[in-house]
Amino acid sequence: MAVDGHRGCWVYGLVLAGALAFAAAVAGNAPAGVSLGTATSVPMLGHIWAPYQKGYGQARPVTVDNGGDPTGLVRRIRWTGWGNSRAIGIGISTYVWPGTVTADNRPTSGARVVAFHLGTCRGRPSYNAVVWYFPKYGDTFHPNHYINACTGAYVGFSPKTVSCPNVPITDSKRIATQIDVTNVSCVTASRLIAHSPAARFVPPRRWFVWHFMQSGFRCGSSGNGSDPSFPIGFGCGLDNQHFYFRLTGK
Repeated sequence: MAVDGHRGCWVYGLVLAGALAFAAAVAGNAPAGVSLGTATSVPMLGHIWAPYQKGYGQARPVTVDNGGDPTGLVRRIRWTGWGNSRAIGIGISTYVWPGTVTADNRPTSGARVVAFHLGTCRGRPSYNAVVWYFPKYGDTFHPNHYINACTGAYVGFSPKTVSCPNVPITDSKRIATQIDVTNVSCVTASRLIAHSPAARFVPPRRWFVWHFMQSGFRCGSSGNGSDPSFPIGFGCGLDNQHFYFRLTGK
């Protein structure tokens, strides 16, 4: 992600102003309009940009809440490096296992929060980008994927999705249809799907949620095996690579 072009100048100016103010204060001759408090202002996390939010507009917020579903909430954050070009926090949030819906998941520890793009927001020092992810589930930091903490704009959250041809499942009469991929090729996804154990996770007559691993991808499911009008859906993810498909047949 691009770093604010004025960040370096702003940081240098802030350090220089702080040093001058400190020296003047010690000498009992602080310049008019300059105080240690303003010269060493701690950056905030952007500004509140939607209703029911928490943490935005604050320094070192313990909770960051976008005001929506549980994936937009991080609690009990412990920060390091606040005031540096990039601050890192560790907290609790909801990881959505690929292929499942948010309601089927629960909050878990190990969410890493990154505040960056140090600059100004509404005239105050501010981190203008924030994102959180789960390294323990294979996620990594992608600097072009974040929330603009000052305006609320979502950056990089709409990756290109490609549709792929149907694939028969090996050792099964089922067919994978409606295959969509993101940041992974159709060739790779089709190979994985063809040898996927998904067909064995299709119990009839009940809604179900399954988790399984395949070649490093975390895969999950949602659907009803008894309803032919609603084929069973599966999704697999590894960091920013994802593919999705539905199973038809018996």
